[in-house]
Amino acid sequence: MSMQHDAIRRGSKAALAYALALLATAFFAFPIFWMFTSSLKGDEIITAYPPVWIFAPSLQNYVKLVEDLGIMTMFINSSIIVGLSTCLAMISGTLAAYALARFDIKNKQMIAFEVLSIRMLPPIVSVVPMFILARWLGVFDTYWLLIAAYALAGLPFVVWVMRVFIQDIPQSIEEAALIDGCSRVEAFWRVTLPLLMPGLAATMVIVFMFAWNEFLLASMLTSKAAKTLPVIAANTLNAKSIAWGMASAAGVVMSLPVVVLVLLMQRYLVRGLTLGAVKG
Repeated sequence: MSMQHDAIRRGSKAALAYALALLATAFFAFPIFWMFTSSLKGDEIITAYPPVWIFAPSLQNYVKLVEDLGIMTMFINSSIIVGLSTCLAMISGTLAAYALARFDIKNKQMIAFEVLSIRMLPPIVSVVPMFILARWLGVFDTYWLLIAAYALAGLPFVVWVMRVFIQDIPQSIEEAALIDGCSRVEAFWRVTLPLLMPGLAATMVIVFMFAWNEFLLASMLTSKAAKTLPVIAANTLNAKSIAWGMASAAGVVMSLPVVVLVLLMQRYLVRGLTLGAVKG
């Protein structure tokens, strides 16, 4: 009888845990569901009260984004700028983190903190000097300006996080590869880098999301040619009215690349984020 009572109690706890997990999932997923359904509603029902749950889906908001705001051009701009800046930040940041973690560099703790302190600088402080410098160099409203700005913004985060992941890998593994005849570069490429994949994936997704959603620099350092999705999405809002349908459609379009990236990297993300939380 006691064993049966314990089994019932464990089953009740498990059912309660699943119920709470479902409620939490529904709570956090509802805004996404509301944004997606709003993007398919017409202007006449999107602000109706009580809300209209059953309706005929329409793609008119997406058509307006393409025809009126030229969102496909901005999508291409964002993909190129964010993709290249993320790659640059990951490559240079990982190499810098490896040097700080493995080599005997004087005052490397201070160097690591100084690198991190750059991340603490509010973007609004640097946007005006960057604007003046871009005008002087003739690179205002170009891909290269935003690529450099986003890469520099993500670099401190990459260096600090990847340094922790590299320190978590035993140095004896690399020393064994060096004894077997590998060079330092080969040891890093063949031994260390595969072990860093969870950390690289987690860090890359975070850096990508920061750059993909960045608005201040993109709005101040571009005028037309290099505009990104966050800037064009803000055009659905004005002082007199809000185009809720177009704003929801823009939100869906902006969310898709991040969702796809997370799905592609999910095999590494859980382990990478967990290791980062434990080490941090």
